[in-house]
Amino acid sequence: MNADPREVGACRSRLVCGTISIVRILGLSLACVLLSGAGMACTVGDDDRNTPIFGSGAPGGDGGGEGGDDSSEDPGDAGGDGNGGGDGDGDGDPGDGGGSPPVCGDGELNGTEECDGNDLDGLTCLDYGFENGSLLCTDECDLFTDACSTCGDGLLSATEACDGDNFGGQSCQGLGYAGGTLSCAPDCSQVLESGCTQNAGCGNGQVDGGEQCDGGNLGGQTCQSQGFDGGTLACTPSCVLDTSGCTAQTCKELFSECNALFQDCCPGLICAVFCIPEF
Repeated sequence: MNADPREVGACRSRLVCGTISIVRILGLSLACVLLSGAGMACTVGDDDRNTPIFGSGAPGGDGGGEGGDDSSEDPGDAGGDGNGGGDGDGDGDPGDGGGSPPVCGDGELNGTEECDGNDLDGLTCLDYGFENGSLLCTDECDLFTDACSTCGDGLLSATEACDGDNFGGQSCQGLGYAGGTLSCAPDCSQVLESGCTQNAGCGNGQVDGGEQCDGGNLGGQTCQSQGFDGGTLACTPSCVLDTSGCTAQTCKELFSECNALFQDCCPGLICAVFCIPEF
């Protein structure tokens, strides 16, 4: 049913509309409700423009129609909240925008890290061409191969006391002997002094040439003079100072340069050029 614009205009010009006009207008409204339920548009005249009673989008409308569903066409809106904001799940995957960068030291291998803590990505010294040792991870999450070794290649690694004829600069004379030749254990774990010769006077209680000490005569040396903080210095039967009874209050941390003679690494570490974990 359509309203006659002339009747509606006449009704507006009167103070009180007639009963018949009111009934016709109510009937029109009821008809519009029924039509809207069927998905049809319904308008009434209003001056020179049409004003929709239901729906939206017509010229001059108030935009009060229902919004769309909650789905969003924005690829970044993983939550489907309808605002296209691209919230993401915050797990750091590409496109989220809310993820956190990898953190070195969290024990999980991420990003450009070569390793993280004990997570070495399944790699060992063997993958780097070595036969022995332990592949380690630095505090910067970089792989550390200096604790890997191949005994017999002549290269002195952090886990070897010697390798072939490579004694790291040590000699029999430097160890307090009169002469002789050092040798290396087959597994590169120990410098053997059996080939060194003692001074003829070793054992006479006097510090002769080439001797570091003799018996209880330490030549005035102490643990402190050898770089330790305390303890008891002794002399070996070959007239070489024995610092095994000396102590150091300040120990060297992991991968720090150390003194193999002093063994100044922190507990749980051994000195092999650098302080490395005990095996």
